[in-house]
Amino acid sequence: MKYRKIAVLFMLGLLGGCSTTSLDLSTADSHETNAGTLTLTWLFPKSAEVLLDGKRYVGEWSDRRCLTPECRGEFESVQGVHRSHIRRGTAKLVAHDNARLNCEWVSHYKDFIGNCRSDEGKQYRLRADQSS
Repeated sequence: MKYRKIAVLFMLGLLGGCSTTSLDLSTADSHETNAGTLTLTWLFPKSAEVLLDGKRYVGEWSDRRCLTPECRGEFESVQGVHRSHIRRGTAKLVAHDNARLNCEWVSHYKDFIGNCRSDEGKQYRLRADQSS
């Protein structure tokens, strides 16, 4: 029993260290690489936050397994045994002034590819290659 408690505390410590993921946003038209960062929190509730153009957008995100070739997109070439790790995610974020930012992505482990779109129609590329 004592060892189980130690193991649980150890696992909670590990989860605390890897409980967020930061994804870079770049503008779709000018490829500005520092437009913002989408931060995803993995612990319940799954929250997301972006600081973009002087506004702080917050909300929740969700994901699910991605089973179709159309859904997998750039991860289509992933070997069959690893396809169960491909996920499709979405986040609906709102700023204090009710401005909205909708984000969609596909991920394979720590690699994320997607985009975010504001109410005004401005698009941002969302990408993270964190496998290294």
